[in-house]
Amino acid sequence: MTSEVQIERIEHFIDSSDGTSQLRVLLWIPYLPENELKGIVQIVHGMEEHINRYDEFARFLACNGFVVGAHDHVGHGKSVSDARDLGHITLDQGDAVLVNDVDRVRRALFEQFSDLPYFIFGHSMGSFVTRVYLSEHAKGVQGAIICGTGNQPALLARSGNLLAHTIGTVMGERYKSKVLDSMGAGGFARAIENPRTPLDWISVDPAVVDAYIDDPLCGVMFTVGGYAALTGVVAQAVDPRVAARIPEDLPLLFIAGAEDPVGENGKAVVRAVELYRDAGVKDVSLILYPGMRHEILNEPGKQTVYADVLAWLCEHAQEGN
Repeated sequence: MTSEVQIERIEHFIDSSDGTSQLRVLLWIPYLPENELKGIVQIVHGMEEHINRYDEFARFLACNGFVVGAHDHVGHGKSVSDARDLGHITLDQGDAVLVNDVDRVRRALFEQFSDLPYFIFGHSMGSFVTRVYLSEHAKGVQGAIICGTGNQPALLARSGNLLAHTIGTVMGERYKSKVLDSMGAGGFARAIENPRTPLDWISVDPAVVDAYIDDPLCGVMFTVGGYAALTGVVAQAVDPRVAARIPEDLPLLFIAGAEDPVGENGKAVVRAVELYRDAGVKDVSLILYPGMRHEILNEPGKQTVYADVLAWLCEHAQEGN
């Protein structure tokens, strides 16, 4: 199929599981006969960004027969009504909020498209949220794509979560900690030799980096509450006991840039793959893209990534029919 397919993009809002926020949800629906629709793909985005940045990728999938749905996490994008809330997630059970909100969006998608195979695509922070989500809500999932993930030692992840909660208890959940930021998003800049900006780690393309820097909804430092939520999902995602809850017959595709510091230039991604294989998951695939950094959907050569994702989705969608 080609970009000639007409696509309707619909925006609406649903209640977050945090009890106060409204989640901004986007749907990309291709105008195709029902028998040409292949499946649903739910995208779970990363930290300090928003779902508008996935519009090109979502349209590509929609043009090829997939209904695409996604939301801005709490503390992100248009799920924030007050700019002061950008980067903030509640300190108490913020990790659970991230995971539960994915399920709320999924259930909203299924109300309209319950007959289609359902896939989930998680990037960066969204990859860790997705990994935890699959340990709790894998029933009915046809397959999952884990993009730009990592797999730090479980003890280190739990220590980061404890530190975030300790700082939050002392300083308040809205405090912005340079210590936590240097350990998290702020620390990845050190992995790039002679960087032009502190955000060169996201892409080799200066235009992509500059667009991110110029976007007022991107790059806003997480509060302590935000980091507690992030480290909470990471600590769960890398735990072998959590991985063991994922059904052995659930297909998983891991994709990442071979020069992505989040995945330790591929080493941590390999560890993540081994985690699930050791847990008994039978169909776990891995693609590392040479010369690409963190945002492989935005890198030069992204068409190869798009094509690989589409081929995997089509293959596994047919298995569900």
